[in-house]
Amino acid sequence: MPRHVTADPTALRAAGAGSAVLAGLLLTLDLADPTGLLAPGRAEAVLTVTAFFGAAYLLRRGFLTTWGALVLAAVTGRFLGTVPLGEGPFATAWASGFTGVYLGLLCWPAAIPAWIVTRRTRRPWGRPVPEFTLMAAFAGVGGLLVLGNGWWTHSPVGYAFGGGWWFFAPTASAGVVGGLAGLGVFLAVVHVASARLGAGPGRFVGCWLACVCGGLFLGFAQSVAALLSYGPADAPSGDLWPVFSLFIRLAVGASYGAVIGLFAATATILLPGRKKAAVPALALAMALSPEAAALPDRAITDGQGRQVLLRGVGVNQLVDYWSGDSTREAVRPLTDDDFRQMAAMGFSVVRLAVSWSLLEPTPGTLDAGYVARIRRAVDQAAANDMVTVIDLHQDAWGRGVVAPMGATCPTGTTPMIGWDGAPGWATPFDGSRRCQFLAKELAPVVNRAFSNFYADRDGVQTRLVATWGRLAREFAGSTAVAGFDLMNSPGLGETPPLTSSAALGRFYARAVAAIREAERAAGGHRHLIFFEPGPLWAPWPGFAADPGLVLAVKPGDLPIDPARAVALSARMAERYGTPLWTSAWGGGRLAAYAKAEDSAMIGGAFWVWKQACGDPHLAGTDPATAGNLVTVDCATGTERGPSRSVSNVVSRAYPRAVPGRLSSVWSDPERRHLRLTGTKGTGRCDLDVWAPGATRPAVTTSGISSVAFRRVPGGWRLSGCPAGDFVLELR
Repeated sequence: MPRHVTADPTALRAAGAGSAVLAGLLLTLDLADPTGLLAPGRAEAVLTVTAFFGAAYLLRRGFLTTWGALVLAAVTGRFLGTVPLGEGPFATAWASGFTGVYLGLLCWPAAIPAWIVTRRTRRPWGRPVPEFTLMAAFAGVGGLLVLGNGWWTHSPVGYAFGGGWWFFAPTASAGVVGGLAGLGVFLAVVHVASARLGAGPGRFVGCWLACVCGGLFLGFAQSVAALLSYGPADAPSGDLWPVFSLFIRLAVGASYGAVIGLFAATATILLPGRKKAAVPALALAMALSPEAAALPDRAITDGQGRQVLLRGVGVNQLVDYWSGDSTREAVRPLTDDDFRQMAAMGFSVVRLAVSWSLLEPTPGTLDAGYVARIRRAVDQAAANDMVTVIDLHQDAWGRGVVAPMGATCPTGTTPMIGWDGAPGWATPFDGSRRCQFLAKELAPVVNRAFSNFYADRDGVQTRLVATWGRLAREFAGSTAVAGFDLMNSPGLGETPPLTSSAALGRFYARAVAAIREAERAAGGHRHLIFFEPGPLWAPWPGFAADPGLVLAVKPGDLPIDPARAVALSARMAERYGTPLWTSAWGGGRLAAYAKAEDSAMIGGAFWVWKQACGDPHLAGTDPATAGNLVTVDCATGTERGPSRSVSNVVSRAYPRAVPGRLSSVWSDPERRHLRLTGTKGTGRCDLDVWAPGATRPAVTTSGISSVAFRRVPGGWRLSGCPAGDFVLELR
């Protein structure tokens, strides 16, 4: 006779009440969230609530189990809701863990009804279910082979997963010991959780949730182990990195558990009973065997093969800034004297910010007058022995994000001002709110603009890709241009990290291809191409197979120690197989950043050379002065040079170009000391070292012949002929 299925009224009450609470919380979040980033869309919210109801009913457990079901439901809802974006199942599944964790943290009260309803009818712990653990092991080994390193170390947050003893995860990049330990921790939690989740009608969901618990605990265990680690990237130093990294590791662990759990749970249904084969040890050993690969030479080099550090300054004087005060200029004029002063501070590079709105004021037309202004700036820099990185600059998308006059915003938010970047014709905002909360980059209007851009709505992205191609053609043969910075501070979009990782990487890949095609067509040479990550998430490693890529970062994007920021960035550059460069640095803790920059043997551009009093960054402050290097008196327009404390750090001694490879760099800006060591000196006499000050420094060398000094404005240039291993000290 057919078996009658009867509903459990207690479980229905618990699941229904919890789902009602969750729906209310999501609605409240949708109404109250000033950024539009936290609350899921309506379809996604419905999917999440439905999944939560089903899981809570089938599991019929208390608070912790129901909270885990909430995390799983949020992961499932985000995955199903964002699959239509077309980023592929791998990227979509990986990104869904972040939604699972933050909705789990924000909506935990949804698990309270389950505790209230079931507290008097608690079911005892059962015995562990070996099938759950075994199927999770099979799925985990399959994950090692299929997911590879892309889930952990070579993901958009790969910098959070180091290569030290503390790092363990089910990935070959953790090594045999770390890989086995990671898989072991995951399976141990699955086994323990199965005792709580294996009984009753929710067997499928129970296995799935047990794996999510295993992934979450794995992320937690990684974070605890990191607290015991050493080195600037991971060791505790009193900043907020432990909080950020815990969130990242929990999110990646949750999505890993959800993916592995789905396959494991399916296997428990399709392969019932206990007659299951053992985990294939050979496959496990093959999956954990580290791949042999030669590390690329991750130094930035010039046309002669010399390692160059490219240290200099950012220039914003060609940017098309919005200004709300017609009595104040938005940018200062750019003159020959500016470049002479930059050179006198020892700079070797100018990061020249340019605006898409001035490059392409009408679709398909490159403004010849603006290109001529860019070319003149490049020539002025070259005349003062500096190369240029052309930076397609944007802040908060563009001028058009400004709120209408008299606009009002919800409490806690303020009307948006305008910024810089995209032209008006490339700006579909769809009626998004023009209100700012905490940071301009979090405004709904900005993220809507970036979402439309990443989706190439109305061909907007295609237009910018074509513009990059035309601009690259203009400078294809120029040796005075070191490279192109594809986009300053790319925005999150509305569905991070999908938009700010996979979609951003797709745009970068298209822009790289357009630039290379333009260089070939013009008979020019390959320039460096700098690409920037967004906050927290970066493009997926492997987005473009181009040997000329350089990871360009802003160490101040997160409130963490400068040494840690540089070390984490260096780790991510290693995952990309690219050199590292700092596209903008400044603000506080200059000496700490300079020390980290020297230690990492990298260059960067201080932000900014000059700032006008009508710059939107100063809007609403009524400043007396503007700028943090060359300052401007807002009442008189008089300019003053940098303070000694700033100048000493920014203008400190460093190797501009080395015919070989650097092994270490150390400097003391206050005493003008420099010590560098290197290897593979070619014997060519084109070593180039900058030293500031009127007095020629004393020099001690080893492995360097024919040392000579040349007096230049602001200091000295030292040349010599390094051969093999070499050492140089200036005092």
